[in-house]
Amino acid sequence: MKSFLLSMLFACSATLASATSITVLPETSTGNAVAARNAWILSTLGVNWNPVMLENFEGFGYGPYNSLSTGAGTFSVAPGSQAGDPQQSNGTHTDQFTILNSSDTPFSGRFNTTSGGSNWLDSNDITRMQLTTSASTLFFFITDVGDCGGVLQIQTADGTTYTFPSFSNYAGDGNLYFVGINSASSIGSVKWLNNSGNDGFGMDDFGTAVDPPPPPPAVPEPASWPVAAAGLLAIPLIRKFRSRSSRSPETSA
Repeated sequence: MKSFLLSMLFACSATLASATSITVLPETSTGNAVAARNAWILSTLGVNWNPVMLENFEGFGYGPYNSLSTGAGTFSVAPGSQAGDPQQSNGTHTDQFTILNSSDTPFSGRFNTTSGGSNWLDSNDITRMQLTTSASTLFFFITDVGDCGGVLQIQTADGTTYTFPSFSNYAGDGNLYFVGINSASSIGSVKWLNNSGNDGFGMDDFGTAVDPPPPPPAVPEPASWPVAAAGLLAIPLIRKFRSRSSRSPETSA
């Protein structure tokens, strides 16, 4: 919790004149990012809310993709996007994104964050991506942001925007952030807007949070149950009385 509070000083939740907030927390390990996610859910939504994973990209091949339907929604190349720089980018130099793992990535610093997994969604150094989603709460991990001098923005459908810090000496290679987005209604869309074609990023472990329904209340004992029970107990006695009455000899005057 202490590291979460310290990170919050750096994070800067982005909230405009809308009901959407974007919280970004720098973390030093996947374990710390998971802890930050849990703390964010607790502080934002309350004690009864639990994380639910929507997409970890383990079921997808390399691509490349113009559009990809996933458990988190549909990822696509956003209008106005440009391919990675043909001279500097190590990507495909096409205006598409990919699914990578450690064995086939041409980039350093981007990595899987799923425990026991290997894949992540990679921007392939394109400048604009978007996710269409019906969720009102969304979280994910993002890696390798701004390590080549680019500036990345996250923007939701209502215009709420978070801009990652601009580093004078570039961010460290392989950096990791937790991102949490919460809205009073459906987020609608999330865009990743980059000003560089040589400074992409990876994303993994998209999820949401749910409030489990309370357990059903104990069924109260109806007032009629004791009466019904007494009636059931009386049935054998009534039958026994009738049986004796039918066997009694008739009396004559």
